[in-house]
Amino acid sequence: MRRLLLVLLLVAGATFLTRGLLPCEAFGVQPGCYVALLPGPVEDTLGLVEVGEGVERHTSEGELLLTTVAVESDLDLSEWVRYAISPRVDEVPREQLFPSGEDADQVAARNAALMENSQLDATIAALFELGYEFDTDFDGARVEEIQEPSAVDAGQLAVGDVIVAVAGEEVTSNREVVDLVARRDPGDELRLTRVRDGEPREVSLTLVPSPDDPSLPRLGVLLSSHLELPVDVRIDAGVIGGPSAGLMFTLGIIDLLGEEDLTGGTVVAGTGTIDREGTVGPIGGIRQKILGATTRAEGEPAATVFLVPEANMGEASGAPVQRGITLVPIATLDDAMQALADLRAGRSPVGALALPS
Repeated sequence: MRRLLLVLLLVAGATFLTRGLLPCEAFGVQPGCYVALLPGPVEDTLGLVEVGEGVERHTSEGELLLTTVAVESDLDLSEWVRYAISPRVDEVPREQLFPSGEDADQVAARNAALMENSQLDATIAALFELGYEFDTDFDGARVEEIQEPSAVDAGQLAVGDVIVAVAGEEVTSNREVVDLVARRDPGDELRLTRVRDGEPREVSLTLVPSPDDPSLPRLGVLLSSHLELPVDVRIDAGVIGGPSAGLMFTLGIIDLLGEEDLTGGTVVAGTGTIDREGTVGPIGGIRQKILGATTRAEGEPAATVFLVPEANMGEASGAPVQRGITLVPIATLDDAMQALADLRAGRSPVGALALPS
């Protein structure tokens, strides 16, 4: 009887571990406490950037690839073990990507916001590099989408409108609009001043109840903070989230708007955050991003150069590549521009490290 009880306890324990049913705080070494980082999709930023009408767009002979990491969660025991011994995969504690109290939807929303901010910073850095001078203070909240249920009647707001005042109070960002709406109740009338085609107009809306909590007011409009730029630049990153493509977005914009082909016909991949002043920051998953750049789909040329945030060079140098690639450390946008100039001239960039296949 005791032996049977022991067997049952062992079987139950194994079931809990393989299915990740035990809390990670109680027992952290189990599949459910980890996520796997794998090489993700690779995209040419030159195909993701759009510019407004009347802006000359230059062609490039090469490619400027942004790189991503694919995340697999909810691992079973066999996946957990297989990924743990794979040189292509890194396993990290689940809480690094999914902080306590956040579900997948919340993480996705946070990454989408980070991507939006990254695109704006990348655009500003690129335009400064191209010689444009402009004010970088936000000047309103741009309407990106009308969502149902919505307080908006036909024609009152449209995608592209910029909200500059709420109830007579000037607003300069999407957060300010959200905060002012939150002070109201469902059914309250709210006056907005929006600008369309350069013309301001006041409209009156009636806030609707939130479908998640009827006691809360809802405007039903997706907003982004608006900044008037000298060139209309739009980046379509699809479902890619996070801030790590900033450097490559910046280079893509410069390549498209500038007269010189930055690539010189080379397939260049890279990663790294960027701020408005052109400082490049570190990212996660560098090994997987390098692998993704060197193992593209059949018919797509692999990258021969990878721009690596300087702080990631130590980890990057250990990437188990199947094709040779040259790593170039980058700390600033100036570094990246100089490295690309060196490559076009047939010179080796400062600090370049060749990884053999």
